[in-house]
Amino acid sequence: MADKPLTTAEANKIRDDYNFILNLAAKDTTGSIMTFWKNLRKVIKDSKGDQNIITAYVDRELPKQEYFMSMYGVQAQAAIDEARPEFGADVDRAVDIKRQNINAIAEKYGIQFPEDKSVDDFAREAYRNGWDNSEILLNMRPYLAGTLESGANVTGTAGGYRDELMQWAQRNGISLDSSAANKYVSNMTLGSQSLDNVKQDIRETYLTGAYPAWSDKIKSGFDPEQIAAPYRSKMAALLEVDEKDISLNDQLLQRGMQGVGADGKPSVVPLYSFEKQVREDPRWQQTDNAYETYTRVGTDLLRMFGFR
Repeated sequence: MADKPLTTAEANKIRDDYNFILNLAAKDTTGSIMTFWKNLRKVIKDSKGDQNIITAYVDRELPKQEYFMSMYGVQAQAAIDEARPEFGADVDRAVDIKRQNINAIAEKYGIQFPEDKSVDDFAREAYRNGWDNSEILLNMRPYLAGTLESGANVTGTAGGYRDELMQWAQRNGISLDSSAANKYVSNMTLGSQSLDNVKQDIRETYLTGAYPAWSDKIKSGFDPEQIAAPYRSKMAALLEVDEKDISLNDQLLQRGMQGVGADGKPSVVPLYSFEKQVREDPRWQQTDNAYETYTRVGTDLLRMFGFR
């Protein structure tokens, strides 16, 4: 073919094979793709239709155009492939695989898409950027945040982390505001923080200040719930109630946990001192424990004076 002039029909046929470049030109505001198209027509003519020369020119020079300067390699290749009709089926299959992966990730992590963003649009975006599953999850972070902020019934990994975090916080007398809780849940879901790391952050941010006498133990990983166990057990026995019915926020239990010494500084309350505080609580007066104590004291007094 290189030994004879290229006929008009042959030139048109080759140009038809590269019409996808005009599809790119329609999206190009720089004008570089249209300039490339004009140069390509000259290459086709000068090479007398030599496909090797034409293909090498397109593969080498097309990605260098200004239109692609803001894209990295995967993005540029995706843009070219989407513009080529003969690659349409392959592109659709690749996008569909991304869609399936996105749906699986959304279900696993409890992420809901906002009304203004469809899964199809996001799948196309993932394809164009060449995102793997970890990058897909990272780019779904705003949608996870939106899901958490919406107050919707969060499922999947995010829902599990939220339930576990809020239950732990409640057991330790913490009322986390929604923005802090959402940030922690988002971080745990996306793997930037572990649940243990979040708990320790909360201990040092909120709990050391609430229980200064126990700050060293809290910093070392103990929860107020654990530290309060002996006090709660003593209180439950004296008040004749179930330990599970005594909240960490109970004012009497809090006095035991937040002791102050004679010097006005935080101090650990000994259990015998806490027992005295419990016996001074009006609730204790209504117990069989109190009745038995008063009866025993009365009997001892009678014995002291020789009446028993």
